[in-house]
Amino acid sequence: MRLVFSNPDQLFWLVFIFIAGTVLFAYKWFFVSKQLRSLFILRIFLFAIMLLVYLNPSITKNNSIESNLYWNIYIDKSLSMSYHSSHSVNSLLSGIDDIINRLNKKDVPIKIYNFGTKIDTNWVLGQRNINDSSTNLGKVLNHMNQDNGYGVAGSLIITDGQANQGTNISSINLDKNKPIHIIGIGDKIPLVDISIVSINAPPVIIQGENAEIEVLLSSFGVKNQRVNVTINSEKKLLGSKVLNLSGEGSIEKIRFMINPDETGEVEYKIQVNALPDEVNILNNKQILPIQVLKNNYRISIITGAPNFNTNVLKSILKENNNFKIDHYFLTKNGYLPSLKKFWDTKYDLILFDNHPVKENKEEWKSLLRTFAKKLLSQKTSFAVFLGNDIDENSLKPFLNLMDMDIKQPLIQLGTSYNWNFSKNWEAIFPFKNNYLTDVKKIDHPPLLINTEIDSINSQVLASFKISDVSIPLIQIAEKDPLRYLVFSSPDLHHLFYKSHNNDYKNLTYQMLSTLFSWLMKTGNDQDFYFRSGKNIYQQGEQVSIIGRPIKESEISSDATIHIFSEGKKINSKPLVYNNKTGFYTGQFWASKSGKLDYNIELMYGKKSLIVNEGSVLVQESQIELNNVFLNENLLQKLSGTTNGSFFKWTDRSLILNNMNKKSNKENFQSKIILHNSRLLFLLIISVLTLEWLLRRKKGLI
Repeated sequence: MRLVFSNPDQLFWLVFIFIAGTVLFAYKWFFVSKQLRSLFILRIFLFAIMLLVYLNPSITKNNSIESNLYWNIYIDKSLSMSYHSSHSVNSLLSGIDDIINRLNKKDVPIKIYNFGTKIDTNWVLGQRNINDSSTNLGKVLNHMNQDNGYGVAGSLIITDGQANQGTNISSINLDKNKPIHIIGIGDKIPLVDISIVSINAPPVIIQGENAEIEVLLSSFGVKNQRVNVTINSEKKLLGSKVLNLSGEGSIEKIRFMINPDETGEVEYKIQVNALPDEVNILNNKQILPIQVLKNNYRISIITGAPNFNTNVLKSILKENNNFKIDHYFLTKNGYLPSLKKFWDTKYDLILFDNHPVKENKEEWKSLLRTFAKKLLSQKTSFAVFLGNDIDENSLKPFLNLMDMDIKQPLIQLGTSYNWNFSKNWEAIFPFKNNYLTDVKKIDHPPLLINTEIDSINSQVLASFKISDVSIPLIQIAEKDPLRYLVFSSPDLHHLFYKSHNNDYKNLTYQMLSTLFSWLMKTGNDQDFYFRSGKNIYQQGEQVSIIGRPIKESEISSDATIHIFSEGKKINSKPLVYNNKTGFYTGQFWASKSGKLDYNIELMYGKKSLIVNEGSVLVQESQIELNNVFLNENLLQKLSGTTNGSFFKWTDRSLILNNMNKKSNKENFQSKIILHNSRLLFLLIISVLTLEWLLRRKKGLI
């Protein structure tokens, strides 16, 4: 214990000298008088206390406290612990109870935790089930780091070391002063299991092109075992390969080449034959869906009268190598080529170019019903580009097929007017040339308008604004499975050639190629294709997502995958775009069993767009059964890093020699500042009270 004063300053010495002089002077007057002597002594004592308080005295006392340190015991309750052939579940539980009881007899303080997917204390509550879906050993090590500063002597982990979820153990920094002892469960020889780890294949391919499917297989408990891997489509065997397995968790690659001849979503079943004594056969089969796009589209252009728009339409369509064009045009002697080919051929798009006209109006009036049947039976889309020579009365019934009609205009037409794209363009084509809607960036040349088409049953993508009256320029409509387009100005060629002279010389191409793609549903009417690496996952397994845009211009570097279970969002993870491969990739954990839905969100500046949706089926966890063996190398490395010890289950009693009662002596100081002390305050009050009583007794008051 120490008494400490602050250094006296000049004021202290000035007061001290003043008080000392006053005391010496008063001594001659009061001390000689016996009646006043006691009062004089009390007053001197009071002055001394005041001077002491001014020096801010404090008393420092050294103390210490000794507390017992706990040992944390972590018990692995994952499913793989119950599948080891060297022991039963009951013997495992009784052996763990024996270790706990013997530590209690040694009076060693312990705290008991279970771990699997998460950490809990249910063991002490009697919930001792060994059936958790996965093993998150990284969460255990993180818990140790958080708990080590709170009276912990060290830790004991009872596990087989199959860490199949969570943080990589090697990336966690551990306290080397807190030993981690480990009891390893099971044998080093794993149970037999073969699993399809992942399938690498493009989510979308073009019909007629070769595509490679790479299958990754892992194997445990076997060596130099031959298995047969097959790929089927609609019960048709497409390929079969024999593979020699290496075992020990090694990854084997096997490749298949496919060349689908149908379009749409094609499902491929990839399967590896089961082996005797295999512990889990649910992971031997996977279904792989791949979108197959058409490699060619047939287009018919029917021209009623020569016009400058024809060459523009044909030149833009020819830019796409997948488009095959048949052009029929009216002459004095009929059509060239003959319309017989037109009626016999299935087209994806029929395009009227300045058609019908006065010269053929009667003919096409009679062909209306046949034409309508052709559209419906062949699921052909229909587009009309108005020209200066069209016969409106003949065109009207063909517009009626689209639920459109010619409207009597409210204002006089027949001249060129300014026009702009509407917000519908951006809404319908969110990834395609959205700068077209920005009137500040692009000045569209005026176009001639002669005819107004009623827009009640259509969506207007561009329009003229004339004296507060809106006249449609581009309209689209859809009656599933057919799609329709009307371009109302005969000045398409003006737009094409005039826009060649400014910074937006590709405007006409970008506009029409987008519209033609929509009409014929190229890309199966999607801008992005995403799929999961497998269609079936096990709870606790990592789900991989891969995807690609149809066009490189639609790439966004800010992409996110949102995961939903029963309609509620449960997670979100980023997607990364690889410029070399042209694919988006991302992962998330299959944390819940059942159906998990996901959607893909891309950010374009401040605009958010959901571009794809999908789902995966998550089975009740069997991932623990993929690796049923003692991961001795990992556990020995973990215990050695912290100066701990490793023992197999058969030698578990030896761990008791390394877990003894430990205590921690903690030294601390207590400090008493006298001017804050109530005792000092009571002392001053007592002295003043005593002086008052003496004065009263002596008759001085």
